Amino acid sequence: MKLVIYQIHLLLLFVIAACGNSGVSTDYLAEVSNYSELEGSDQMASSQPPTEFTERKVIREGSINFKCGDILETETFLRKEVKELNGFISMESKNAYGERTEKSMTIRVPSENFDLLNEKINLHALKIDNATSSNEDVTEQYIDVEARLNAKKELEKRYTELLQQAKNLEEVLGLERELATVRGDIESLQGRINYLQNRVSLSTLHVTFYQESEKAFGFISKLREGVKNGWKNLQWFVIFLVNLWPFFLAMAALLFFLLRKKKTPPPVK
Repeated sequence: MKLVIYQIHLLLLFVIAACGNSGVSTDYLAEVSNYSELEGSDQMASSQPPTEFTERKVIREGSINFKCGDILETETFLRKEVKELNGFISMESKNAYGERTEKSMTIRVPSENFDLLNEKINLHALKIDNATSSNEDVTEQYIDVEARLNAKKELEKRYTELLQQAKNLEEVLGLERELATVRGDIESLQGRINYLQNRVSLSTLHVTFYQESEKAFGFISKLREGVKNGWKNLQWFVIFLVNLWPFFLAMAALLFFLLRKKKTPPPVK
């Protein structure tokens, strides 16, 4: 990271030097050069806190799928518990198909209350179908982004100081371009820091719970279904009989032959 910043400053010096007689002062070049050397040295790196002495940054996430006795009662239970644990529900949906009604929630709670919420759900559920949990350590990533952010802020401060000392238009325009780039990088890094901090401080639990209910016997509907099935079966039976016409024809011919032979009188001796 330090090497990249150092190379950026060297590139800036090269561009300014290439302007030749543009009026850029040697004092300006010296100031930027000195800061570039400082940025590329170990003096800047010494400000980074050692990983082993830094509070661990862990993103916790999980999911649980369970059967409940009453879906409305369970929904009320979850809303109450989430509120008491200082969390909130970020997303929810509900589906019903057949004899099953299902509801899903995405719950965000402070990380210290993540295990407690899981315990309360396990005690409330009739049957746990599936449960998962994951812990992602992002400490090194957080430290790296934070160090880059601090370096960019220091660079912004130094560019601002140099801007106040600029002696001509070329210096002003060059420094303003660099300031715009650095400030864009600061916003991007700060956004990443905020995102990581939010994921670390608030754990995410995806909850799905369902209720299975028995339907009434439904005599009328079953009677209609029986009539419909009977008509279909009759049609298939007629089709089956039509497919046997060669056998019926053979049997009729055989029966005719036997009856004719029986009616024929025996020859007189």
